[in-house]
Amino acid sequence: MMKHVDGRKHLALKSSQYGLSLVELLIALALSSTLILGIFTVYMDSNQSSRLGTSLARIQESGRIATDIMARDMRMVGFQGCADPDDVTLNVIANNPPTSDFFASTLRGWEVEDGAWADGTEFDGTPIESRALIGSDVLAVQRGESVEVEVTGNVTPTNANLQVAGPDIDLFSQNDIVLISDCEAADLFRISSNPSSGTWAHANNVNSSNRVSQEYTDGARIMRFSANVYFVADTGRNDAQGNDIRALYRGTNNLLNSATPSFQIDEIVEGVDSLQIEYGELLPTGNMRYATADNVGNMANVVAIRVGMLISDTDQIRNDADTVDYALPGETIEATTGAGAGAVTHPEDQRLRRTFVSTVMLRNRD
Repeated sequence: MMKHVDGRKHLALKSSQYGLSLVELLIALALSSTLILGIFTVYMDSNQSSRLGTSLARIQESGRIATDIMARDMRMVGFQGCADPDDVTLNVIANNPPTSDFFASTLRGWEVEDGAWADGTEFDGTPIESRALIGSDVLAVQRGESVEVEVTGNVTPTNANLQVAGPDIDLFSQNDIVLISDCEAADLFRISSNPSSGTWAHANNVNSSNRVSQEYTDGARIMRFSANVYFVADTGRNDAQGNDIRALYRGTNNLLNSATPSFQIDEIVEGVDSLQIEYGELLPTGNMRYATADNVGNMANVVAIRVGMLISDTDQIRNDADTVDYALPGETIEATTGAGAGAVTHPEDQRLRRTFVSTVMLRNRD
């Protein structure tokens, strides 16, 4: 006997097997697309914020490092122990010395307007002269650098030997320049013997005389002589868009016993687009005025230095071209478009840029 199937149950069973309609499918696709677009937008914004934060952090770190390195040198301009550079003239007997007038050469600055800015200086004809970025500034510092070496005896004006001891003796080599001073006198000479022996001679084969200016006691201070120059130059590297990458460089005088000076040139910080400096000159009235190097009356009267740097990151983080003008001490770094003749400019690329300005007081100046 055949069983009758309820028609309503058959229709319900048939209906439950239907798929999505076209309208439902379109709605689902639209919702999915909106959701995916939202997630993508959030991801892109988050990625852009992350890149921006990373770029800012790199610029901030570059500015801090560059400022710290330069400030350490600048604070000690003209340092020669407890001998006041205003009262005690450094007696130079070393052959081929880095200076013949320490008081005059301890601090020098130049506005780089062309490739001949270093004419008449020890930088003339060197890569430092040709590489220094036109429109940027150059700063040179000379000073004594403290070391752990002490005088133990036998230092008289007529004796060409002195006895020394200390853990930093191995920092010195034969023919190296030494600055020795107490509160009454200071001398600059070359070591003519093997420094590791503990007996340092200052004979006249590497000095103009074997006589220092006075008799030094065991309270005298021995220092290395430091002569550094800071400048901005092209690194020779390019970013992803082919733009030049600049950096802050330090040139260190090797202080060789040679009529032709040589320099160890080191890249200090990448991304420094410009270095601009103003010098705080103490006037006869007792007031201080800040001026660029070519407007300073007497560098010996400079008691403070205001350093400004424009620093960029090599990552092209901006969504538009950088058309901002940046104010630095003594100079405005303008965007290329609309800049007047002779203006100091920066590329209108998509790098992020920030300015850093700091003032350093010179410890050895009134």
